[in-house]
Amino acid sequence: MQESRVSKVKQTMIQISSQIEEREKKQEEKAKLENVTYYEEFEFKNVGLRDRNLYITKLEIGQGKQKTVVYEIYDENANLIATVDIKGKIHFMPEYIEALRKIDARYVEMLNLEDAKFELPEELGENDISLQEIEIKEAQKLLQKEEQEETSIEKAKDITKAEEIEAYSEMQTNQTFDKITNKQEIDPNAKVTQTETLADMIPEIKQKGFVKIGVVYSDRTKTNHGRFTFVGITAQGEMMPIESLENAQAASTGQSIMSINSNDGSVIEKEQVSGMVKLNRGNTLNATEEYLSIKIGQYGVIEVDYVRRQLGKNKEDAYFSAPVETQNQMPTTRQVKEMMDKHSNTSLEDEINKGAPEIQRDGETRIENIDKIASNDMLGIDDILVLEDGTQTTIRQEAQKAKVSPEEFLNKYERKTGKTPDEILEQVHEEIEEEYIGTDERKI
Repeated sequence: MQESRVSKVKQTMIQISSQIEEREKKQEEKAKLENVTYYEEFEFKNVGLRDRNLYITKLEIGQGKQKTVVYEIYDENANLIATVDIKGKIHFMPEYIEALRKIDARYVEMLNLEDAKFELPEELGENDISLQEIEIKEAQKLLQKEEQEETSIEKAKDITKAEEIEAYSEMQTNQTFDKITNKQEIDPNAKVTQTETLADMIPEIKQKGFVKIGVVYSDRTKTNHGRFTFVGITAQGEMMPIESLENAQAASTGQSIMSINSNDGSVIEKEQVSGMVKLNRGNTLNATEEYLSIKIGQYGVIEVDYVRRQLGKNKEDAYFSAPVETQNQMPTTRQVKEMMDKHSNTSLEDEINKGAPEIQRDGETRIENIDKIASNDMLGIDDILVLEDGTQTTIRQEAQKAKVSPEEFLNKYERKTGKTPDEILEQVHEEIEEEYIGTDERKI
């Protein structure tokens, strides 16, 4: 396995370990992470399902004779896709099953995932990696040290926050892009939305023949981008500021944005950005302004988002963003690209309005809950459903009306295909009445 791939695997292990550590702080009976194993290919026995780039964690709960072992399975983006209980039964996450259905719904129905058997390979494959919990901690320390030595990110972050920012710059005359330490690189021909690349959005890229786009810390007295500068890079590695991009000024540092913080839309939350530049395309199609935002991610890595501002809304609620593919950021899914495409999805007002209350209540939401497809919403039993007449209800309230448990009502709700909550609720109530007619076996 290439060294860069090994490093990526270890970073994902570190991320998974940190997620488990944070989660277990809130649990009364804490689980202890024993190890994490990366499998380039893993087979779920008994159903013929194989998946690639999976991470399996071994967790111990309790002590002595009371100690039990459970496993959790994560994908390459550190998303939990399945748990394995003490009896060895696999419980797939609904999000994972839905992702499989999007690839081939008929195939998934044939798999009968309820019969999946958990069985670890007797030996690791050539590219498989297994680390004990203490090794992951050591890798985390080493990675942090290497990041500090190689990129000096902490120094750069401190300087960019200071009032004397003019004294620091990586944008030096006659400097080539490969000599810069604190940077990000973007392929201008990679799709940002379903129909457009950065080269489509920024005509200057094609006009000047730039082969790559870079983002570097900059001296704001020398460019009009603020603390970061977007640069065009020639085939010879020379760079120059992209002059058609304009610093968003008041709508820049510290601006709050509703942001898709995962490549598949599984996490959407409010965040503040470190800077924004405006795309000057000469129009505001569909009452939308467009920007590129910058933030500092894990390990000080520069991250870039494509931002749409819905005109007519107030400043706080107007902005919605999704990741742009870079050297460190995976490409987004088709579902995310379609949502961000202003040609096919002309307004984000509905998405912003649906996402705001969920984020305020839960801290985050997901793309299925805010897109225009009502039947794919991932609901909790206390999530609010807004009906056509403006009234509000929850799964728990509807379950009480039907005299069944909230879990049973939610299970039936998620299987229905109505276009609106009203239609789905009506279908569920009708099914329950037919199922329990003439009996008194309902469980509240």
